[in-house]
Amino acid sequence: MSLRALLYLVFTALLAAVFAGIVVYYYGRRRHDRIETPKYRMLDDDNPPGAADSDRRG
Repeated sequence: MSLRALLYLVFTALLAAVFAGIVVYYYGRRRHDRIETPKYRMLDDDNPPGAADSDRRG
């Protein structure tokens, strides 16, 4: 195996390890609530039907 091929292999393995580290950090248990909360907040109604401060007219 040539030096160039060995360096390419090491660089590829390093990039894969960095990517795996980012995924593990982002989807870790400590960050789960912080990551999942906006997903459900986005689905909440801003003005539920029958609200007193509703901007809907008609």
